[in-house]
Amino acid sequence: MTRATAIRRSFAGALLALLCAAVFTAVALAAKPAHGAKFSGRTAAEAVEGFFAPVNFTVSRDGKSLKGFTFGSLGCEGAGGFAPGVSPYKGGSIIHVGTVKVSSKGAISVSGAKSKFEIQGQITTTTVAITGHFTKRKAATGTITFSQKFSGTLDSGCGPAKINFTASAH
Repeated sequence: MTRATAIRRSFAGALLALLCAAVFTAVALAAKPAHGAKFSGRTAAEAVEGFFAPVNFTVSRDGKSLKGFTFGSLGCEGAGGFAPGVSPYKGGSIIHVGTVKVSSKGAISVSGAKSKFEIQGQITTTTVAITGHFTKRKAATGTITFSQKFSGTLDSGCGPAKINFTASAH
């Protein structure tokens, strides 16, 4: 092998290694959330009267948590009788999870979070677990698992139910 060929091969190998490092660095950075960004999206539940179940949260300034995580749900038992053209996702149909942890690699997780809603003496307690990850700085995907306990005039429960979600920064 000539000296010129050896130099070209060494250069090509170094260039390939540099390119791979750049790609892996970009992928690693893409998995971390945009600090302070507001995200909105929806769950994979079917639309009700043309409205999809919303998902909303804000990434903390340090990127280590999601603040104000909420999602729309008609519960693990479902519901019906909604007015045409009016979103059913309001009041007790919005589950307030609160703060969700974000790892240094962009993994999302919380378990045992509780949300309560009361209407006419009936209390619905929703227990939530969320897992997921940021696919890009401004895109996230995951799974919400929840169970519900009803107390008051009707004592029962349901779940766990699982639903996927996607959200992006706006």
